[in-house]
Amino acid sequence: MVLVPAGPFIMGNNNDFYDNDNDEKPQHTVDLPAFFVDRYPVTNQDYQAFMAATGHAPPRYWPASGGMPPGKADHPVVGVTFADATAYAHWKGRRLLTEEEWEKTARGTAGLRWPWGSVFDERKANVGTDTTTPVHAHPDGASPYGVFEMAGNVWEWTDTWYELYPGSPPNRTVQRFTGGKVKVVRGGSYSSDIGSARGADRGNKKIDEPGPSLGFRTAQDVPGYESYAAALKARSAAREAQAAAALDITEYAEHEPARALAAGAARTLQQADGAFDGRDFAASERQAGEARTQFDAAREKALDYKRQVMAKKAADTEEQLVRLETALKAVPDGLSPEQQALKTDAEDNLRRGREFFDEGGWGFAGMHAFIGLRQLENLRKLAGP
Repeated sequence: MVLVPAGPFIMGNNNDFYDNDNDEKPQHTVDLPAFFVDRYPVTNQDYQAFMAATGHAPPRYWPASGGMPPGKADHPVVGVTFADATAYAHWKGRRLLTEEEWEKTARGTAGLRWPWGSVFDERKANVGTDTTTPVHAHPDGASPYGVFEMAGNVWEWTDTWYELYPGSPPNRTVQRFTGGKVKVVRGGSYSSDIGSARGADRGNKKIDEPGPSLGFRTAQDVPGYESYAAALKARSAAREAQAAAALDITEYAEHEPARALAAGAARTLQQADGAFDGRDFAASERQAGEARTQFDAAREKALDYKRQVMAKKAADTEEQLVRLETALKAVPDGLSPEQQALKTDAEDNLRRGREFFDEGGWGFAGMHAFIGLRQLENLRKLAGP
């Protein structure tokens, strides 16, 4: 199953010449909660598993033996009534889609004619043929949500009674079928024309009339969907924290405690991913938040060690620079030209050492302090005993 997020979409059409029944007016916006939907129509193989588990009767057009049609395990099941489709959905802990959910899944939020766009492409759907095809036969014909076979192959039951849309112009032909007489079916079939395979096209069927080109797919509500977006954000933040920690945690021995914390955080993040896949979004959000905190703590532990080392380096370098500065102040007057040159060089090294120290370049600062002290030592040697 795939998730169709909550939010509005454009439903119906006002002036599409493919609308032969004039039952798609008026075009209107519908705001739906999130739901899960089968990526593919229910197949013969799926339905056979349902029959084996429940003792349910086979579809109308299966062989008399009760086995599935030969060579069509991965084709959509057909010949099922509304009650058959509903029974299968309940067995799976699911339900049929509403008409609104079906159209949003097929058209996305932009009101596309067909799942892939508004220009028909015969390579992307099974339309105008004489039989079904495998449900994975048209990988390029997916809807904006990655749902397949929503144009052609088989019509699909929905859970919605066929009625005119609110605000629709009077339509005596359509009104003959309204009032709880037939259910909406959607998507067209292998034997349909391309107009019937549009996402907005509406068909109808009596609930006890199976058809040789009528199948279905299932849907499921999303409990706790309000936590879905929050869980996505929390998992993303945890992974950003993980990446940041990886930059500061090395394989050196001193970072072993930080590595242990990061490993625990990674396990917590795996739990968050598992909870998300299991649709427990609230738990996923909580666990991802814990993982982020753990990654941040691991990084801080590594940085704390670095800070301690760098603080000692800074203190040692400062001590060297102070020694150089103190030694320079103690140099007497009356130096020879050679001694004066050494003193001048030592003063220059003190200046450069201070500049590097202020920039955080303690290695360079310490080097200049060391050179300056050596120069003063040479100066003293020139002065004699």
